[in-house]
Amino acid sequence: MTGKPLYIFTIILISQFLPLPALAQSIKDVRINEIQVHNTDGFKDEYGRASGWIELHNKGYGKVNLAGCILKIKGSEYVIPRGDPATVIATKGYRVFFAGGTPDKGTFHTNFTLDDTDFIEFYDADGKLIDNQFRFNPADMMEGISFGWFEDHDGKEKLMNLPATTPGSSNNTGEKTPRAELFRKADPAGVVLTLLSIAIVAIVLTLLFFIFKYMGNFHIRATVRKAERARKAQFKTGGEKSRVITNDELAAIAIALYKYSEKLHDKENLVLTINEASKVYSPWSSKIYGLRQYPTKK
Repeated sequence: MTGKPLYIFTIILISQFLPLPALAQSIKDVRINEIQVHNTDGFKDEYGRASGWIELHNKGYGKVNLAGCILKIKGSEYVIPRGDPATVIATKGYRVFFAGGTPDKGTFHTNFTLDDTDFIEFYDADGKLIDNQFRFNPADMMEGISFGWFEDHDGKEKLMNLPATTPGSSNNTGEKTPRAELFRKADPAGVVLTLLSIAIVAIVLTLLFFIFKYMGNFHIRATVRKAERARKAQFKTGGEKSRVITNDELAAIAIALYKYSEKLHDKENLVLTINEASKVYSPWSSKIYGLRQYPTKK
């Protein structure tokens, strides 16, 4: 009981400083990032053949294995084969699948094309839908132009025809405005930043107050329990309760000390001898020994 609350507090404290995404390695971090429907003379596969293609992007901070996952279009689906180490996407990495309808060419060649569909969906190996946001108008798909997620200057992402075809890399090829600059433009006077800083400090101080208050109360209770156990241990010897000193023995000790102070103990020096009475009656409890002289009878 003593170490458990401290252990829980330590875990909570450490978790506040660890980047939680770094601890997660999930297929949910993967999304469909970019496609090219009409490709006759652009990005080519390892056989030198140009075809439509699909790019998956791992947004997370851990490696993700695509083996067993499913790419689905209207009327067809492709199950990514298992056993190929190349199906692992690195942190913030990309993986391109060629949609040429030629699955016999390898792991990254689907059994469908993108000519007759208006959406692409991504499922995990258990058949659970991960990404169904990638929808497009086939009439807007132009030769040599890719379509995918693009982040504008305000930091908002949207699906659009991309300014450049970027298989295997980020779609945002232009100069990106730093977030600090965006925040400065949104709050030129610094009012929001000031209020936010005050709120954060107040929250942290409040949390620290309750944490230290709890720890202080916990240690006080632990000290009281420890003292109580020590007090109970004083009355035990070998696990059994010790014998209580009787009133007769207390009286004997008092008389012995009195005699010593009056120098009436003439046999031993600095030794007190107390013998337990062999019968219930003890002369030490007799009232006649507690008087200096007999009272006058009238």
